[in-house]
Amino acid sequence: MLHPKLGRVMKVVYYHSVVFALMSTTLRIRSHRKCIRLAKVSRTYTIYSLFVGIFLFLNVYYMVPRLIEDGYMKYNIVLQWNFFAMLLLRAIAVVGCYGTLWLKRHENIRLYKNSLVYWKRFGHIMKAIVDRNELLDLQASLARIMVRKIILLYGAFLCSTVLQYQLLSVINKQSLVAFSARLTHFLHFLSVKMGFCGILVLLNHQFLVIHLAINALHGRKAQNKWKALRSVASMHLKTVQIAKRIFGLYDIINATVFINMFMSAINILYHAVQYSNSTIKSDGWGILFGNGLIVFNFWGTLMLMEILDNVVTSCNNTGQQLRQFCDLPKVGSRLQRELDVLTLQLRRNRLVYKICGIVELDKPACLSYIGSILSNVIILMQFDLRRQRQPSNDHLHLINLFKNKTEV
Repeated sequence: MLHPKLGRVMKVVYYHSVVFALMSTTLRIRSHRKCIRLAKVSRTYTIYSLFVGIFLFLNVYYMVPRLIEDGYMKYNIVLQWNFFAMLLLRAIAVVGCYGTLWLKRHENIRLYKNSLVYWKRFGHIMKAIVDRNELLDLQASLARIMVRKIILLYGAFLCSTVLQYQLLSVINKQSLVAFSARLTHFLHFLSVKMGFCGILVLLNHQFLVIHLAINALHGRKAQNKWKALRSVASMHLKTVQIAKRIFGLYDIINATVFINMFMSAINILYHAVQYSNSTIKSDGWGILFGNGLIVFNFWGTLMLMEILDNVVTSCNNTGQQLRQFCDLPKVGSRLQRELDVLTLQLRRNRLVYKICGIVELDKPACLSYIGSILSNVIILMQFDLRRQRQPSNDHLHLINLFKNKTEV
């Protein structure tokens, strides 16, 4: 059972991933039969993936415009180094993304197959336990979250496109090629973040469905309640295993995503500083789209962190749902045994998301993330202040020198 809105949103995420070859093979989606299967064009799609990866990597070369020589970056070494750092990170992101998909292609396909088996196995069980209206309401709420995320991604892309075009000092063939290359990489980065959010939404859906199933079992009067609880425990264990497998398989890709998000936020804020002190000339449209880019970028980042935190929280807070069984006046021996097994399982299988097994992403880490961005921007602003003071000091020195000569 899948809400039509959530199904359409997931198709949008899927087709974005297919266009940029972010999957190891394609899926065959048939809406009228409500089935999803692995397609038989994996070899052709692998060649297409190789072509897309090489194309994006070579585009990094064409992203270097003459903007460094005669544009707004000519007299600002911080912007120049920031620009080359972004180019290096984009190249690393492309290599890490498609390298993971090529080297771990068979593991990805095996993950797809296991996920399809998982959905078919537990779909019928959840349909028999969870109330239909509650499930549809849950899926509709997740669809709205994903729609908002897509709007934020494309809003940031639109604002960035307008600003990048306004920053072109000279419009010629070379600058337009560099501009098109940057837009291609922006769309690739957008598709990667959209695919990551789509995976998180599906995982959150499964954990919240488990919560609904536990609530339904608490209020249901049946003789075989313990069998249904065993199925719920099996579903939870399998979902945690799939989540850990996804996090581990796409660890390098997700690490490059967060690093690029960090550098992009610093780059956007530092450009905002240049606009505010009139180092970069702009009109009303530039200020409007610049503010829009800041809002969309940080709103989208915070929303991604919130979705990730919801997945981890909904998994680890499943034990809170089991406390309501303590209110039952009488619990059978079989049901009590299944409750004890599920409680022990929840203690042993807590979900934690870490980047490269080092940095744990949670709400405190999100605050540290925002604080680090602001700290780095403030540090970069010190270079601007020092550079702006330098001409005035030279001017005073020349005035004093001229006065000494006239006195002599």
